[in-house]
Amino acid sequence: MLSFINNNLTKAIVIVALFAMHMPLVHSNGLDYQSRGNRWEGIAPHPVSGSDIELLSALVHHRETWQPLPPKCKMKFYLHNATEVALKVQELRPGHFYKMDRVIPKPSWQQGFNEFQWPTSAVIKSLHLNIAKLGAVARLQSAANLQAEHVAPVLLYHTSAPTNINGYRFAFKVGGSAKLSYAIYQSKSHEPLLERGLGKQSVGTPFVISWDSSKAAAGAYKLVVKGYFLSDNRSIRQAVHFYHQPLIK
Repeated sequence: MLSFINNNLTKAIVIVALFAMHMPLVHSNGLDYQSRGNRWEGIAPHPVSGSDIELLSALVHHRETWQPLPPKCKMKFYLHNATEVALKVQELRPGHFYKMDRVIPKPSWQQGFNEFQWPTSAVIKSLHLNIAKLGAVARLQSAANLQAEHVAPVLLYHTSAPTNINGYRFAFKVGGSAKLSYAIYQSKSHEPLLERGLGKQSVGTPFVISWDSSKAAAGAYKLVVKGYFLSDNRSIRQAVHFYHQPLIK
């Protein structure tokens, strides 16, 4: 009996050792989240968010083929006024916990369209990331202390930027199962341009709100997501302010 146990224990140890030998050593390949010159990028520990609702991404709607992998990722975003900006790119559904942020702009962000680009070879290529599934957000630092988000929607592309912005995609996640709806307002108007229900949203699962802005005039807009948690009926409300500039220059 003892011999049988020892033999099986030895086999188990060998299997574990072989498995460990074949595990991808991502941290030994320089993929840790770290400074890479003009940005920080890499595999970052996943922070536990205590937010009732969290804005993960605010993107300009744009379709572009990302295969084969291009040498660079590029971003454009419009600022109605010059201000400090916090750029962040991340996986919407974490697989590797990829993150790129702490960007150092050269020169500083200016009024109008701003650009930033970074190589895919440093991290994205090694992780085999699907760039089409990444989220990005440009938070305006001048409004960081307000209770609502102020962002500049990001155009994420690699070769050809469109000449017009015809839509946006906003991604969120909630800290508990909730029933939600949303509305989009122009500037300071109290009458929504659009109202829709979102139904039940599960804790931690990203959901996307799309808006067709092809007929919208340039100007300030506001997206409001609201509802209640199913566990205790506690209310949720999140406002996202952004400026729509339909012509890309």
